[in-house]
Amino acid sequence: MQNYDFNKNFFLATFSNCFFFVNFSCFFLLPLFLDQTGYSKSDIGIVMSTFGFSSILLTPYTATLIDRYGKKILCLIALALMIASSLCFIFVSDFILIIFLRIIQGAAFSVFFNSSSAIASNNLNDDKKQVGLSFFSSFTIISYFLGPFFSEKIIIQFGFTEFFIYASAFSLMSLILVLFIEERDSERDSTADVLSFFKIIKDENIFNYLFANFLLASGFGVVMNFLSLFLKNNDLTVGYFFISYSVVVSLVRIFFADRFSSKNLFKKVLLMLTLFAATLFFIPYIDSKSDIILFSVLFSLTYSLVYPFLSSIVVTGKSQALTGRLFGALNSSFSIGVNLMTFFYGFIAEIWGFNTMFQVASVLIFLGVGFVFTREGRVV
Repeated sequence: MQNYDFNKNFFLATFSNCFFFVNFSCFFLLPLFLDQTGYSKSDIGIVMSTFGFSSILLTPYTATLIDRYGKKILCLIALALMIASSLCFIFVSDFILIIFLRIIQGAAFSVFFNSSSAIASNNLNDDKKQVGLSFFSSFTIISYFLGPFFSEKIIIQFGFTEFFIYASAFSLMSLILVLFIEERDSERDSTADVLSFFKIIKDENIFNYLFANFLLASGFGVVMNFLSLFLKNNDLTVGYFFISYSVVVSLVRIFFADRFSSKNLFKKVLLMLTLFAATLFFIPYIDSKSDIILFSVLFSLTYSLVYPFLSSIVVTGKSQALTGRLFGALNSSFSIGVNLMTFFYGFIAEIWGFNTMFQVASVLIFLGVGFVFTREGRVV
């Protein structure tokens, strides 16, 4: 990878984001705590989904606050909320209070991720955004190793109190890093309001990118939420997939993002999405460990650069005072794709089985890419 001379603010945003994501990813193991506390599978489903829907519904408001009052101060508020809510699980067992804590965490995630992404972007020149945002997003993948992997061992060895302390400690480290970030007045917009967030989404020049991101998320969600059950039904385990996924996505984003010219970048994204859809179509044919590893590598290669490239396309040439809302729109489209389509695909799996579900997901992404490509041609 070439030397791109990323500045101090960019690195602080990147590593603070990584630490925050460790705290966030630790809570993939929250179902273990809820199960031990005595809650049913349906209760656990409600608790876990509350986070995603909270984040989605609050994004128009939180993204506006980010641009209006500043990315740094909103980062600090979000981190304080994440630390407090993570620690509160030590003392809380009531269902309503647990739901309330997950709502707080969803809001904190919405605020922090959009803020840190905006800070990273604002500290990159337009010609560096493609590779810089790929580098930034690679560290969200690395965090999954520090999160669920070590958290499981802490729970087994010590218990849930230590687990919640471990998780919150990473947001504390993130908060310390954010304190050293320097923000300019030009990165704020005192006139920003919620309506301006929706005006961005209505912009013809951004809808195609948001919809492409939605398509990516729909495929990502169906794999992450259902692959383990599909493999279990075929007497296989999902561990090989996650190991390969983490390694390949991180390496590709760090070392290969600069190999792609920014010319016609969106067309390259659509090609990647097409290949990504093709990998989903062949999931039903996985029947060995080597097949799992091969699928993981192909899935990761086609998936890894789509989100960071879309991010760079969306924010390049835009005002720094607008980046909070731009990332809010981008991340909302991804969250909606994961949550809404996972809900939809769950019904397909229930009626027709996993094989049909994965192939339907593949075909819908193919059709979606065709729709975007047609629209792109009309806009040009």
